[in-house]
Amino acid sequence: MRLPFLAVFLLTSASLSAQTLPPDLIHAGYNWDTKRHQRLPVSAAEAELPAVVLRDFTSLEYYYDKAAKDVRLFATEHRIVRVNSSDGIENYNKIVVPVLASGAPVDIKARTIGPRGEVHEVKAADMKELKDQEGGRGFRVFAVDGVEKGSEIEYFYTRERRVNHFGSEILQSDTPAHDVTFELISPKSLTFEARVYHGPAMTPDTTMAERRALHLHLDNVSGLRDEAFANVKAQRMRAEYKLAYMASKGQVRQFTWADASQYVYRSVNSLTKDEAKAVTKVLEASKLVTIPVRVLPLPDRIRAVENYVKLNFNLEEGASGNLEQIVATHNAPETGFSHLMAAIYRAMGIDFEVVVTSSREAVPFDGTFDTWNYLDHFAFYFPATGEYLAPSRPDYRYGMLPADWTGGTGLFIKGVKLGNVESAVGKVKDIPALGADQSSQDIDATVTFAPDLSNSTIRLRQTLGGYPAAEIQPFWTMIPEAKRTEILQGLQKSVVPDASNFQMLEVRNTERDISPLDKPFIVEGQMESAALLDKAGPRYLFKIGTLLGPQTELYQKEERQFDVENDNNHRYLRTIRFDVPAGYAVRNLNDLNVDVKAGSDAAKPDFDFRSSYVQNGQTITVTVAENYRQLRWPKADFEAFRAVVNAAANWNKVVLVLDKKS
Repeated sequence: MRLPFLAVFLLTSASLSAQTLPPDLIHAGYNWDTKRHQRLPVSAAEAELPAVVLRDFTSLEYYYDKAAKDVRLFATEHRIVRVNSSDGIENYNKIVVPVLASGAPVDIKARTIGPRGEVHEVKAADMKELKDQEGGRGFRVFAVDGVEKGSEIEYFYTRERRVNHFGSEILQSDTPAHDVTFELISPKSLTFEARVYHGPAMTPDTTMAERRALHLHLDNVSGLRDEAFANVKAQRMRAEYKLAYMASKGQVRQFTWADASQYVYRSVNSLTKDEAKAVTKVLEASKLVTIPVRVLPLPDRIRAVENYVKLNFNLEEGASGNLEQIVATHNAPETGFSHLMAAIYRAMGIDFEVVVTSSREAVPFDGTFDTWNYLDHFAFYFPATGEYLAPSRPDYRYGMLPADWTGGTGLFIKGVKLGNVESAVGKVKDIPALGADQSSQDIDATVTFAPDLSNSTIRLRQTLGGYPAAEIQPFWTMIPEAKRTEILQGLQKSVVPDASNFQMLEVRNTERDISPLDKPFIVEGQMESAALLDKAGPRYLFKIGTLLGPQTELYQKEERQFDVENDNNHRYLRTIRFDVPAGYAVRNLNDLNVDVKAGSDAAKPDFDFRSSYVQNGQTITVTVAENYRQLRWPKADFEAFRAVVNAAANWNKVVLVLDKKS
């Protein structure tokens, strides 16, 4: 999320209006190779792929407009893509170019080169503009028709972009690429810095007169394939860049973490007179300030504020961020929730720090490179309790942040007083992930076989805590009554797929103002199954393994690309009880005993799958525990992690054989 007040801070007026291409841009006369009438070569292996990128050129030029006395930003992009299949054609035969609200791209051309060397240039008349239905952002979209398998699609354009002082460029996708170039050009008066992740560093280009330039060229960039237990987006090669110095400011570094701390602190905590009055109205209506400090512990006071705001105000991204308007309409954007909640906590004397971070699933926060491009998500940290809160997420409660905000670092900002002056300091610190026991997904199942062994009755309780519960618990009261039974049965059928004849079905802990860390989401039911027990001649087969629910299998043949990274730490605890039918014995009870672990601590490994059973007369109780206590695991030791995951998948196939006693 790019925060609105930050976006306003970054824009310059000239970037929104002019559409004339300045003649002294570095790439003002950019063109493709007009003499080329044959396709570029590809290998035999590449010819079998859906597509391969043969040129990927991106140039960003910050240009000083002398007439407007302002900086403008132009992007030149050039792509050549060989498409070898229907999927490849479908993915690349529509070219989408974002444009400013005031007009079209400055210059754009497209053509195809067919397998037999036929060249077809797309005419301007074939281009049509569409509007993004959600945000109204403009696009120029044009289709490249009549593309055959084996054709090349080539296009380039120069367009004006909104000026920003930092940004990101993705250099890798799931399609392999050759001849990849990214360059960043600016006037001599502006010095940009860049950091490349998962690739080589950009280097200064000194060949451009009166300009500074950073350049990166790669002959080959491999395509990324999807991979289980990995954040593939975060592993893409990308370049982060920022404006570091301005000639007018000398050697003073710009847009530092210290600058960000001051700016964010003021944005979250400052109030106009009218906004202060609006906050007073909220305090009076909510009676929050009347809560006795000695009667209600600090965590409960924190929760009271959070619950009042999140239950009485609606999240609406198009709403005004002004607190006076928010209080009047009860609608607020994400920034409005942070602003309002901060004002209330300050009024109640509750100390907190603002934490700003990014999603580790896409662009992990890097505290060693001070680009404000990482300032995406706001959280509050309460030093007195050591807990966090996501003010702009109505689906989360005190003690929990979205999982992708945790397990990395963020900028912690706290207010300080210098005499009568209020200021702020910031420090990059870790944002810990929740422990495995805080995100539980437990099953308690009691299986009773019919006297004639024709079917089974299962009493099944599922207990979801932490992140598994967060997917359904906050939304339960908003689900139509008519749909709730269907959803509950669906949850039970994830464990007993052929469940039928539900004799009991109930749910607990569905209130909107509770946390799954305190009260897990519980579904309990009683149902019948005909498939759990099969007859095979004189014996019966009890498919006990299916009661674990669906399991992931890691049987990949390709070499592992990335380190393991889980969404969150989590645990599963399953307890299964059943009575062995009279006159029968279980042949293979030892199949229930499994102990697989990964990690140096044998008593509490990082990951483990353990199952065992206890028999008391005819009653057998099976306990299956599966724990993932660390987010990350090195790919060098991937086999140990895979063994744990596959132990669960293998147990899912366990079938107990019930032999009739002789």
